[in-house]
Amino acid sequence: MTADKGMTAGKGLARAAWIGLWLALFVALWVWAWPKQIERGCWLAEWPFEQGCSDYASGNLETTTPTQQVQHLERNIGDGFAYLELTQNLAAQDDSLAAPLLPWLQQLAPHNNRALALQANASLRAEDYEAAAKALALLVERGVPSARAPLVALMLEPSTQDAVRAQLTAQSRWLDPTLASLGAQVPVELLQPFVNEGWKLGVVRLPTALGQVERLKKAGYWLDAYALWVAVLGQVQDGLYNPGFDRRASQRGFDWSWPQQRAGKVGVQLAQVSAAPRTGSMLQVEMTGRGALPQPVASQPLVLLGSHYRFTGRYMSDRLRTREGLVWALRCAAGGERFAQTEALVETQKQWQSFDLEFDMPAECEGAARLQLEAMANWEARAGMAGVMYFDDFELRQRAAESVQ
Repeated sequence: MTADKGMTAGKGLARAAWIGLWLALFVALWVWAWPKQIERGCWLAEWPFEQGCSDYASGNLETTTPTQQVQHLERNIGDGFAYLELTQNLAAQDDSLAAPLLPWLQQLAPHNNRALALQANASLRAEDYEAAAKALALLVERGVPSARAPLVALMLEPSTQDAVRAQLTAQSRWLDPTLASLGAQVPVELLQPFVNEGWKLGVVRLPTALGQVERLKKAGYWLDAYALWVAVLGQVQDGLYNPGFDRRASQRGFDWSWPQQRAGKVGVQLAQVSAAPRTGSMLQVEMTGRGALPQPVASQPLVLLGSHYRFTGRYMSDRLRTREGLVWALRCAAGGERFAQTEALVETQKQWQSFDLEFDMPAECEGAARLQLEAMANWEARAGMAGVMYFDDFELRQRAAESVQ
């Protein structure tokens, strides 16, 4: 029994000694680390008690000078945050010492957006546009809105465009949000190479590409807009797009569109309805007589690079009250008077009838026109019209020179 008690007492003493050793180590670490934690807290302005912070050479973060930051870094080698603040201070003062610090900052804080922004600004000042574009593109991908403006500036400058395009890959995620954020005042034609390449790489979304088509149209770059439209759709037949109204009109690009009217003053309502018992759909134009008829009622922009064309289609009307009727008219895309129009479309008493129009493209249209459904007379459009019309089976084909002669 006495021996067992002795062994138990020995184990207790050993356990107490072991615990005491760890406690002593903990106290030693605490004595060593606690002042450094206070210093760090004071320097970051995170310490809840202001008394005592003035004892530290680094001082408060908001009033730290480069000299104080260097002193702090001498005691805290590898403090990436302090290194960043020092570099920012030097860069703000246009101090030449900031530039050699940037490579080290990239190693200490490779994922810090402020560090990357410093690198981008330094590259712009040094006219190293490829490095600047790389940094700015990465910042945009990280969701930093302030990086978009300088990146767009590089995209719009012909001498720096190639540096930005070099950043485009199939994994790029910066181009689409940059394009989507652009205002109407941006020279849209300078962005076209980025949109074309981005679409080929699959990094530009469909709404963004269609938005670019609309901007090109508004700026008068009809051929560029049509080329992008064809690239987006993959394959477009000659002449009219969606000639039978069987696809739902997108109201954008080179598809059918019609104005949206305010509720309560609707002079006309358009919809694509079933063409039963035939397959597919047709365009229904219901004129209410409660308001003015918009001009045009419906339209589609066209790019026609030939000279001689033939436009055909079918229509049917029901209870159409009009004196002069409606026409499908052609105008230059930039505006101006009608240069061609069908015969007046009037009441058919629910019977389908055909129309046929041959026309020549005027040189002043420069290959771009608009096909528009309009009231024959402006006064009747302002007065309003009533009745329903249906349109289907349109076709626009280029005529051969022999048939013209």
